[in-house]
Amino acid sequence: MSWHTETQRTSTLPPGTAVPLLVLAGVAVYGVYVLVGNVMNRLFCEHAAWPAGMFEPLGFILSGDTTVFGAAGQCAASPVATTTALIAMGVVVVAVGLLIFFARHRYLQSDKFFIKDLRRREGIARAPEVRKAVGTKTTKTLTKKVRPSLNRPDAGDGALRLGASDGVPVWASLEESICLIGPPRSGKGLHLLIGAILDAPGPVVTTSSRADNYAATASIRRRTHGPVALFDPQGLTDTPTTLKWSPITGCEVPRVANQRAVSLIGASGLGASSSNQEWQAPATTIMECLLHAAALDDRTVDELMRWGNNPAEAKEAIKILSEHPRAAQGWNLVLQGIVDGDPKLLQSKWFGVEGAVKGLSVPEVRDVLKPQHDVETLNIDEFLEQNGTLYVLGTKSGGSSAGPFLIAMMDAITERAREMAAKRPGNRLDPPLSLVLDEIANISVWPGLTQLMSDGGGVGISVFAVFQSLAQARNEWGNEQATALFDSATIKAQLGGASNTDDLRLFSDLAGSRQVIRFSRSSGKESSSESDQLHDLDVLKVDELRRLPFGWSVMFYRNRRPFLIQLVKWPDRADAKEIKAALGAYNRDLLAELESGEDAVSLNSATDQPARGTSTDDSPEIVVR
Repeated sequence: MSWHTETQRTSTLPPGTAVPLLVLAGVAVYGVYVLVGNVMNRLFCEHAAWPAGMFEPLGFILSGDTTVFGAAGQCAASPVATTTALIAMGVVVVAVGLLIFFARHRYLQSDKFFIKDLRRREGIARAPEVRKAVGTKTTKTLTKKVRPSLNRPDAGDGALRLGASDGVPVWASLEESICLIGPPRSGKGLHLLIGAILDAPGPVVTTSSRADNYAATASIRRRTHGPVALFDPQGLTDTPTTLKWSPITGCEVPRVANQRAVSLIGASGLGASSSNQEWQAPATTIMECLLHAAALDDRTVDELMRWGNNPAEAKEAIKILSEHPRAAQGWNLVLQGIVDGDPKLLQSKWFGVEGAVKGLSVPEVRDVLKPQHDVETLNIDEFLEQNGTLYVLGTKSGGSSAGPFLIAMMDAITERAREMAAKRPGNRLDPPLSLVLDEIANISVWPGLTQLMSDGGGVGISVFAVFQSLAQARNEWGNEQATALFDSATIKAQLGGASNTDDLRLFSDLAGSRQVIRFSRSSGKESSSESDQLHDLDVLKVDELRRLPFGWSVMFYRNRRPFLIQLVKWPDRADAKEIKAALGAYNRDLLAELESGEDAVSLNSATDQPARGTSTDDSPEIVVR
C-alpha cells in the first residue's frame, strides 16, 4: 500500500482570512449603495457631481437628503426614487448572491466537480505517469513485440484505445489481459466492447447473451477484416446460424477427446463446489470415452445425447471401443467397468455427463451441433488465417442451454491457436487472436479462461473478459478460481454503479492510501489557536467508486497508480455513421437503446422492427473444422 501527502482544511476559508473578507464585503456593499445614489442624481440632473466626503452618503439614511450622494447646484433625485432604486438594487444583489450560492452548491454536487476532485487528488496517476505507462509512444514500442511482422507499426496495430486520462490517450496493448467490472446499464458496449471488436487487428471470438454487439459490428468487420460467422444454437438473435460445429470433431484422437471432455464437464459446473467435486474425474472419463467412440464410428450428437442420458445405451459405445482398430487401448474396459460397476455409484458418476448433454435435448440446439457438409462446418485454421470474426451467443438458463458446447468450441479454437503460435516467429500469433468475452459468466463456466488470462498474451491471444461483478465470477467459478482469474488480469477496470461493497473495497485497497494534513482553527473569548493533524485516507473510497459517472472508469495497470479514464463512446468514432446504419438496419429499438448509453436488452423483447440478419450477404462465411 502506498501513501501520498496532501493538505486539507476543516474550513473552506484559509486561517486569518475571515475578517478581511468581511471588511471587503462591507466595502463592496457600501460602494454599491453610494453608486446607486450617485447614478440616480445624475439621471435626474444635467450635471454630475461626486459626494463631498467618503462617508457623506451615510447622511441619507438619517435625513433622506439625496444631495449627500453628490449634486450639482443642489439638484438631486427625489428621496422616494432613490430609496426605490436602492431597494431594487438590494433585491438584485441578494438574488445574484443566492444564485451564485445555489449554483456553487449544485456544482459541488455535480459529476464535473467530483471528477475534478478525483483528478487532482494525490494517489491518482497524472499525465507523465500515464504517458510513460500506456501512452502512444510507449504503446508503439510494445506493438513491435505484439506484431513482429510489421516494420513500423502504429499504436492501433497492436493495442486498443480505451480513452484518455489527464488528457493523455490510454492504450491497452493486446499483450495485456483485461478484466472489466461493469454492472448492468453501465455503458460497457457503448464505450468499450463495440470498439474492442471493431479495432481488433486479427481474428476475433466474441461472446454475448444478447445481439447488440453482433448487430453493431458484424457488417463492418466483414468489410474491413474478413469473413464473419454467427454461432447461435439457442436462436437468441432470430438470425440463422451461419456455421455449425460438432463437439465430436477430432475426437478420434484420444488427446482431443480428453480435452473436449474436460471442457464439456468443466463448463457444466461439475466440480465448482466441494459437494460434487469428487465426481468430476469419473464424469470426464465417461465423456471422453463417449466422444472417442462417436468420432471413430462417425456418429453425431444424436448418439452422444442418447449415450449421455442413459448408461445402458452407452453399451453401444463400449462395443465400438472394443471392436474399432483405432480405438484407444483400454478405454472400452474403463467405460465397461463404470457401467457394470456398483449401481449405487453409477448415478453419481453419470450425473455430470447428463448435465453436459442436457442442452442436446432441444432439436434446434442439436441441429446446430450436427453439420452435414464441409461448407457449413467451422474450419479453425481458415478462421484464424483469414482474420475472421466469430460471434458466439448463448445463455446457461433454461433447458436449451448450449453453454458447455459453446465453451468446448472456444477451447478448441484457443488450443489450435496455441499450436499455430508455436510455429510462428516469436512463438505468437500475428495478428493476435482477440477474445472479447461479454457476459461470459451468463453463458457458462469456462475453466480454461484463467490460464488464458495468465499466459495468453505471450502467444498472441488477447483476453478481454467482462463481468457484472466479481461476485458473479465467484458464483460461477468458485472463490479460488475467480480470485485467480482476477489476479491474472494485468489490466483491471471498474465502471460506476456497482453496489457490492466487498468488491469495491478490493479496488479501494488496490488504490492505496494518502496522507492528508488537516488544518483547524478554534477561537474563544480570550484567545484563538490553530493546529494541523495528519490523517490516512483512502485514495478512492468505496462510495466514490460506486459514484463514478457514466463514461468514466478507474483502471489499474500492473504496478501503476490508478488511472482515471474518460472512455471513448462509439458515437464519437470516425465510423459512427456506419455503426448506426448497421444497428438501424438490424433493429431500431436496439439502436435507440445503444445510443442512449444503455446496454441492450434481449433482442427478442424488441417489437417495433423485425430482426434481420446478414445471411444474404455475398461475402464468404467462415468454415471451421
